[in-house]
Amino acid sequence: MLRDHPEIAAATLKRLVNLIRSLSDRVYEFSTLAVRNRIHAELLRLCRDRMSGPNEATLDPAPTHADIATRISTHREAVTRELNELAHAKLVARRGHALVVNDVARLADLVDAEA
Repeated sequence: MLRDHPEIAAATLKRLVNLIRSLSDRVYEFSTLAVRNRIHAELLRLCRDRMSGPNEATLDPAPTHADIATRISTHREAVTRELNELAHAKLVARRGHALVVNDVARLADLVDAEA
């Protein structure tokens, strides 16, 4: 099918390349970033598809702390502690069942600074 339909082959290859890049980024994060920076990177990843303004993202419903912990290979308490720090710095806020990232660019800067 891939030989007979070059457009399908191109789309398949593009999807595979994106998956490889994403997985490579995650392996790099696991091997080089501290837990708090992996939390920042995971939040940033979640923000990319949920922008609610030019520099704001709304994660609705918000992922549970246990869910984030599982994704980045840590424990729930570390996620809770870091989200509280980010809330204290006014970078994130809870709105009902949503988690709002008030400054996505600043979150990206936190990730880049540690990478």
